[in-house]
Amino acid sequence: MSREPNPLRTAFVVVVSALALVQMGAVTLSSLPDNRYSEAAEPFTSYLGRYFSQNWRLFAPSPVSADRGVALQGTYVDETGNLLATPWVDWTDVELDLVRHHLIGNRGGYTTSKLYGTLKDELGDLDDRQTDIATRDDPENVPTWKEFKSELIGPAGATEPVDDDVVSFLRYEAAMTRLGTSVLEARWPDRRFVAVRFAIRSQAVTPYDERHGTDSERAAARSEPEVMVRGWRAPLRGSDAERRAVADFDRRHR
Repeated sequence: MSREPNPLRTAFVVVVSALALVQMGAVTLSSLPDNRYSEAAEPFTSYLGRYFSQNWRLFAPSPVSADRGVALQGTYVDETGNLLATPWVDWTDVELDLVRHHLIGNRGGYTTSKLYGTLKDELGDLDDRQTDIATRDDPENVPTWKEFKSELIGPAGATEPVDDDVVSFLRYEAAMTRLGTSVLEARWPDRRFVAVRFAIRSQAVTPYDERHGTDSERAAARSEPEVMVRGWRAPLRGSDAERRAVADFDRRHR
C-alpha cells in the first residue's frame, strides 16, 4: 500500500537541498584565488567572512604574510597628581601562550590577532574628520563615550542620525577599551586609570628567499612594522566576573 508524499517534508527537503547547494557554491567561489568570477560574486559571498571564516592561512594561495597583534596602554594619576603612562602591554603575545609549545593549541589564542583586520577596516571606514577625532592623542582631555559619539556624528551631535560606520566603529572601540581596562587594572590594581588606548601592529614575515639566513639577517630582511595607534578613551569596566577572568588569564599566560 503506497503512502501519499508529505508535502511539508518534500518542501523541507527541497529548501534544505537548495540552501546546501548555495552554500557549497559560495564556499567554492570564495576559496578560489582572486579572479573576475570570485570578485563578481563577492557581494553574495561576503557573509562567509563573518560567520564561516577560519583563516588558517597555512597554504597557498594566501599563507600567513605578517605577524599581527594588539597592544594596550593606560594613563593613571600617581600619588603626586602627575599623569603617567604605563608601558605597552602586548596582549596578543599573552593570548598566543595558549598555542605556543602545545601540540594541540587553543584557538582562543587567535582572538586579537584575527581582530587586526577588522579594527583597521573600521577606522578606514571613517572620513578624514572622524579619523582625526578617533586618533587624537591627548590623555589630559579624554571625552566621555557620549561626547566621543557626538563628535564622530558631526557638529549637530546626537540630533543627526548615526550612520552604520560610526555604530560599528564604536562597537569595536568599546570592546577593545573594555578589554584594555580589565588587563591594565589586573596588571596594576593600585593605580587609578583615567584613560586607555590600544594600537594594532603588523610586520611582514621574513621573505621566502631570506629564510635560511642567521637570526640577525632574517630580522634585517623584514620590513619595518606598521603601527596604528588609536586615541585615548575613557575606561570601560565590565562585570566583576569578567574582570576576574581576564586577571586570571593574564596571570597564567603572560
